[in-house]
Amino acid sequence: MQLEDYFNFLAPDDIRIKGSRIGIETILYDYIYRSRTPEEIAQTYTSITLEQVYATILY
Repeated sequence: MQLEDYFNFLAPDDIRIKGSRIGIETILYDYIYRSRTPEEIAQTYTSITLEQVYATILY
């Protein structure tokens, strides 16, 4: 898979998850600072998949 399969690169500081309006910073904040698991994040943001959450964390 390519990065473009998971993300929309709108600007250098504006990367969003493909098919949603959620920026990667939102997912990373929940993961790093709120210590949420990828599964919890995927349940919170129902417009994205667990695979997209993992892709964001790995990016």
